[in-house]
Amino acid sequence: LRSEALPGLPPLTGGMVGYLGYDVVRRLERLPSLATDDLQLPELVMLLATDLAALDHHEGTVTLIANAVNWDDSEERVDDAYDDAIARLDRMTAELATPSAPTVAVYQPVQPEFTRRRSVAEHCAAVEVAKEQIRAGEAFQVVVSQRFEMPMKGSHPLDVYRVLRATNPSPYMYLLRLADATTGEPFAIVGSSPEALVTVRDGRATTHPIAGTRWRGATEEEDVLLEKDLLVDEKERAEHVMLVDLGRNDLGRVCEPGSVRVHGFFRVERYSHVMHLVSTVTGLLRAGCNAFDAVVACFPAGTLSGAPKPRAMEIIEELEPTRRGLYGGIVGYLDFAGDADTAIAIRTALVRNGVAYVQAGGGIVADSDPLAEDAECLNKARAVLSAIATAGTLADPPMGTAGTLADPPSAATATATATDV
Repeated sequence: LRSEALPGLPPLTGGMVGYLGYDVVRRLERLPSLATDDLQLPELVMLLATDLAALDHHEGTVTLIANAVNWDDSEERVDDAYDDAIARLDRMTAELATPSAPTVAVYQPVQPEFTRRRSVAEHCAAVEVAKEQIRAGEAFQVVVSQRFEMPMKGSHPLDVYRVLRATNPSPYMYLLRLADATTGEPFAIVGSSPEALVTVRDGRATTHPIAGTRWRGATEEEDVLLEKDLLVDEKERAEHVMLVDLGRNDLGRVCEPGSVRVHGFFRVERYSHVMHLVSTVTGLLRAGCNAFDAVVACFPAGTLSGAPKPRAMEIIEELEPTRRGLYGGIVGYLDFAGDADTAIAIRTALVRNGVAYVQAGGGIVADSDPLAEDAECLNKARAVLSAIATAGTLADPPMGTAGTLADPPSAATATATATDV
C-alpha cells in the first residue's frame, strides 16, 4: 500500500500502527535463549489503520481521514473503494455530532504500591556481574533493567493515560488497546516515552540518543545545580558520547555516505521526575532503503542494550531473569507515504489481566554504583507507577469548580478527508 503525503494533513494519514517488542531482536541477532518468557506477549502487533481522527489541540479541530483502499488492485474497484471511504467518513462525522459526556475530573496523588520482580540485592548483584564483564573487555556498556508489577485496582488504562498527560507529558504519549491474535486475550499499552528510536520524514532519518540521568531538584536552584553536575559528570558524558557514536553507526548503515550529522550535542531535557542528556543524529536515506530499513538498522536502541550491541544483548540475556517483552521495543507507525515515527517503549506500562507491568533500566559501565543504578530504575519507573495509582482516584469535580484534568471540548470543528491508497 502506497499513498503520497498530502499537504495540510496530519503527519499520519494511514499505515501500520502498533508495537514491536524487544524480543523481535532474536530474529535479527543470534542470541541465547536463557530468560523465561513468563508474560508470553506477542512479539509484535501492528494494526492496519485506514480510518483516523486527528485532533489538533492548538486549533481545536478534528480531521477525519478515510483511505480509499483498492484491496485487489483492480480498475473495476477504484470507484467502489472511493465510495466506501466517503461512507465511512459520513459515519465518523455522525458519531462526532453526538454530544459526549463531560470528561473533566479531579485526582488525588497517591504513593504507588508495587512489587519488584527481584530484590535490591539481586539487582545490585546483576550490576556487579555486568561490571565484571565490562572490565574483562566484553562490552563498553550494558543496560540492566528490572520489572515492577502493580495491580490496577479498578484503574482504567485511559485514566492512566490522562494522568500521565497531566503529570509526565513527554514527546510520545500513547494508549493502545490490543489483543493477542492467537488467544484473543486483550491487553493495553500506555506510556509517555521521552525517546524516539528513529523517525523518517521525506527521506531523512533522525534518532535522539538519551543517556545520562539526574533526578529533578526539589527547588529551581537545586534543579540547576543537578543540571550542572550532569553536564560535567565524566561517566555520564563518556556514556552519552558512546551512544551517540552508536546512533551514527546505525544510521550509517542505511544513509548516504557523509550525510549523517550530529545536532544539539549534549543538551539537557527535563521531565517530571528526571532530566537527561540528549543529542540528535540525522542522515539522508540512500537509494533503495526505506523507513522499515531505518527501523531495523537502529533496533533495538543502543540506549536500551549497551555497546557493542550484540555482546551487550547476550549479557542482558544472562543477567535478566525474564524476557523483556514490550520494554526496550518500540511503539509507533510506518505510514503509507513511506514515513515512520517510533518511540522507544520506556516509561510505559503493559496492562493485562488487571496487572500493570513497568520496566526500567540503566546503562552500566565499569565504575557504576549498584545502589545508584537501582535508584535510577525506580526514578524512571515512578512516573508511570504513580500515574497508575493516581488514576484510581479520578472523580467528578465539586459543583462550581474546575477539574484538574480535562479532555479537549467535544464541540471541535470536524474536517473530512478521503485519500487514495
